[in-house]
Amino acid sequence: MLEEQVQEVLQNYQLKNEKAITFGHPKVKMNWILPLPGLTVTSFDQFQPFFVYFDESGISFFPLDMNQNYRAIGRSFLAWNDMDHFQFKKGLLEDEIQIQLQDQKMVMKLVKKKAMNSWIKENNEYLIQNHHFYQS
Repeated sequence: MLEEQVQEVLQNYQLKNEKAITFGHPKVKMNWILPLPGLTVTSFDQFQPFFVYFDESGISFFPLDMNQNYRAIGRSFLAWNDMDHFQFKKGLLEDEIQIQLQDQKMVMKLVKKKAMNSWIKENNEYLIQNHHFYQS
């Protein structure tokens, strides 16, 4: 279902490796929990999906507008040289990348599977095999 949007991002930003893009979101934090009889209400930070593109230069983040059928609404780029540390952690349902900058730590979740989007699993396997193009 997201293949059209991925192709649009690859074309618009002239990204060459279609296997180096995946789908993710920032690690969501829970604000509060309200347990009620027969029901539990929780409040989370706002969910923001991204396409995440890895290459030899660094990582590009493309925030997606859920109201516009997951269209990319810009690009942020982090060069490997600007990162103090990069770590990939395998997870049960989602994998995780941790990026340490001088004064900030970013944690992103990379979705392992998404219904009707088999390319995500294939691309994640490719990125793991290539160590997300990170060169320490």
